[in-house]
Amino acid sequence: MPSPVLIAIDASPSRTALLDLVRRYCRPREHQLHVLLAIDSSFAVHDHAAPYTRGELAEYPAACDEQQQAERAVAEVVWALRDSGFGSCVGSMVAKEPVEAIVDRARELGCELIVMGHRHLSRFGRLLDPSISAKVIDRVACPVLVGVAGAA
Repeated sequence: MPSPVLIAIDASPSRTALLDLVRRYCRPREHQLHVLLAIDSSFAVHDHAAPYTRGELAEYPAACDEQQQAERAVAEVVWALRDSGFGSCVGSMVAKEPVEAIVDRARELGCELIVMGHRHLSRFGRLLDPSISAKVIDRVACPVLVGVAGAA
């Protein structure tokens, strides 16, 4: 039975580097890939992919746009991984704090590995916006493969 691997992405272009890491370290017959993108609940119209009403589009245009970008990013990554031979790859977008979403999903799946990105922040930047990858590493029992944003 394939081992579950969680790929935590965001909607930035740096997710391409994560795809390269996944293709390098995972094998289609050995790993079941699960793509996850967590968006801030204040920018989520729904807690999962769903059509928007005209009222939602009129009242929350920025939130609808943010959620649509997230849904598109998940779909693009899942498609790319399926095209690379990971035919059973699945993806989801959740409206939840990223660390909590990643840790919860990894535990739920019994993941063998988590693959996620890392931004290079200054020390001051880390004080203002602590590293999500560092928080995840501190809270999970499985290995975490951290790709550098923008690196291949």
